[in-house]
Amino acid sequence: MLTEIDIHHLATIHELHLTLLSGTTVITGETGAGKSILIDAIELALGSRATADMIRQGHDKADISLSFDLRHLPDAKLWLQNYDLQSEANECIIRRTIYKDGRSRSYINGSPTTLQLLRELSDLMMNIHGQHEHQALFKQDTQRSMLDKYAGHSELTGKVFSLSESWHTLSQEITGLRQSNTDRDARIDFLKFQLQELEDLQLKPDEFHALDLEHKQLANAGELIQNIHQSLGILADEENNNALNLINQALHALENVQNVDPKIQGWVENLKTAIIHVSDTENDLRHYLENVEVDPERLQYVEERIGILFDIARKHKVVPEELYDFQQKIAAELADLGSRDERLAELEKKLADIEKNYLTTATQLSKSREKSAKKLMQEITQIIHALSLPHGKFHIHFSTDDVARISPNGLEKIMFQITTNVGQPLQPLAKVASGGELSRISLAIHMATAEQHTIPTLIFDEVDVGISGGTAEIVGKLLRRLGETHQLFCITHSPQVAAQGQQHLLVEKRHEKEATFTQARFLDAKEKVKELARMLGGVEITKKTLAHAQEMLEKV
Repeated sequence: MLTEIDIHHLATIHELHLTLLSGTTVITGETGAGKSILIDAIELALGSRATADMIRQGHDKADISLSFDLRHLPDAKLWLQNYDLQSEANECIIRRTIYKDGRSRSYINGSPTTLQLLRELSDLMMNIHGQHEHQALFKQDTQRSMLDKYAGHSELTGKVFSLSESWHTLSQEITGLRQSNTDRDARIDFLKFQLQELEDLQLKPDEFHALDLEHKQLANAGELIQNIHQSLGILADEENNNALNLINQALHALENVQNVDPKIQGWVENLKTAIIHVSDTENDLRHYLENVEVDPERLQYVEERIGILFDIARKHKVVPEELYDFQQKIAAELADLGSRDERLAELEKKLADIEKNYLTTATQLSKSREKSAKKLMQEITQIIHALSLPHGKFHIHFSTDDVARISPNGLEKIMFQITTNVGQPLQPLAKVASGGELSRISLAIHMATAEQHTIPTLIFDEVDVGISGGTAEIVGKLLRRLGETHQLFCITHSPQVAAQGQQHLLVEKRHEKEATFTQARFLDAKEKVKELARMLGGVEITKKTLAHAQEMLEKV
């Protein structure tokens, strides 16, 4: 619940701090005293649009802080944990600062945040029902949402929405696959022709690289043979003056004196290693000579093969080294096109399963909606009767007209209907002519649905407008009863409603020199009697008026 409000330099408020309690708190004051500023401040802190003209004259910024006790707000606690914004205590502090240049900054438990996140969190902690909500209440989306919240359908509606999204996504994929199949046969024929041409070449992995190397060897075979023979002669073949013979002579000379100086042993080992390497090289060169030969026919074949690969690569706009991979790519695409029918059949079966699951879930939602709608219709109708509309009847109409077969919102449209007079047909809320009637109907809807809210803090901003006398007393009792399970704030001009408050907050305006200040304070028992008398009477408060106010409080 909301435990504290701190406001600095907002509109006519200089500084205001309030510590709040559970139950029903009524907020009263003269017209223009600034009662709505309190609600505006809460809405601003929770992310509503801010403008520079909201800042008190003579100041550069306005600052609003709200403190919430989270012990009965599990969804809000989980949300804070998910965004790593939780505090060690069971509390949440929201702060918003509005600057003269139009900028604003918001914080959750001291961490900067965006207005979008702030609004997400606020929806989990507080509901504000205002007299200007009628337009929203006329919308069928709002009406459907109110029924689903009343019925506790969050899991069912979430599942219906998810299945609908999956169905539409898969349906689009199937449509795309079917469209691509239109040109598939022509594509398959073209790819088969390309693949056959490449398969006829009997390509091998890295073939071009191997051919290129072999071509270099064949084209330079004579030079290779000549230079290898020359190298072998120097290394080993010349009778006396060859590298191996000379190294061996050096080795024997050092071995004769290796005991004289220990360093010589290392040089001896180096020469032995050199002899091994030279001998290995000699063997490799002789083996190479056995395999290299001048072969004009093979050279001609290799050159022709390279020419063919260049031509076919140019035709397919790839480099010769990529021909084999290009062939594999064509083969893979052919295989994929060949399996499109199987893939399409698989997706269509999956789509049918999702559709079946959707219809089962959506039908379950529809039945639950109808059941909950009957209960909600009865509750709202009873409240309407109590609010001096004895012939009023509230009805929830279900329609399947113009509803998509797989809709994210279920199988039906939902419309709130009302009749207030005998013989008058049911009609949509938007067609209710009387503003007073509409206010009472709106209040009845909010009262009936508010009891199902898991959000413990509710604000009613003059929703009792146009209601007076006995009807206002009933409204007050309904609000007081709601305050037994919720923290409730109600701005009211009705003494009958104000009398029902467990706490009474008076908003006053005072003038000092050329400045105006709005302040708010909680009233004690005597002060509450005087405030009710003011609301009941005229300019002068008489003993009779005070007695009437005292009587109203004693009847609570």
